[in-house]
Amino acid sequence: MSELEFLNALHVEMVRHRELRPESRQHELFQTSTIEALLGGAFDGDLTLSEILQHGDLGLGTLNGLDGELIVIDGDPWRADRHCRLSRASGSSRTPYAVVVPFSPAPPVALRSPLRFADLGQAVGHRLQGTKSPVAIRIDGHFERVRVRSVAKQRQPYPKLAEALAGQRISGLDHVSGTMVGFGFPDALDGIEMIGWHLHFASDTRLRGGHVLDFGLGSGVAQLDDTTELQVELPPAVELHHGAILDQEALRRLEREG
Repeated sequence: MSELEFLNALHVEMVRHRELRPESRQHELFQTSTIEALLGGAFDGDLTLSEILQHGDLGLGTLNGLDGELIVIDGDPWRADRHCRLSRASGSSRTPYAVVVPFSPAPPVALRSPLRFADLGQAVGHRLQGTKSPVAIRIDGHFERVRVRSVAKQRQPYPKLAEALAGQRISGLDHVSGTMVGFGFPDALDGIEMIGWHLHFASDTRLRGGHVLDFGLGSGVAQLDDTTELQVELPPAVELHHGAILDQEALRRLEREG
């Protein structure tokens, strides 16, 4: 299947802010901007979190200026600052990149220890390779350890994302209970999404969290929602380059090396 055929099969819809419809649809991902734009340093968006949350109650992203990691759980937006400390994010805050879904999961899947990030797909019985659609995921459990990161707010003129992540702050959280939320994106969405599993974490106390680099699960439960449509809102300065396969190697190297 070609990339264009894939996008048509997924029912990808590109819109501008003025074209947004207020309602959300079951199993539909809603996203503002693209990972391609974020990697290039487009750190200012035109949608508020209140607008984003009209389209979903589970998701992730960041805030304007790359001001922390965004975690959306049960419709509540949380922000992890550069020290991976959580606080409730304001609905008036704007975002340059976020993905949410009205979460409608299938029956839960029990997860057993030992389980690491690299083994997640096998553990939940979901292979991203060759699939026609992304999958939303939520994991609730007790973790032997979670390795998370966040970055400091960037100043204009903005650097590229890989440069900003060179100054990332990494925290190791040991013996912590909490929730991971995120998405699995297949290769055909490279350039629109961060392909593979993309997860953010919030502790049950809502005190610590961030972008997940790795984890070791003690016990937990996963819930998955196979999505069928993707609506992407493009900020004024962002254009979608169909067919462009983005080289994310610098970003992946930072993810591995931390």
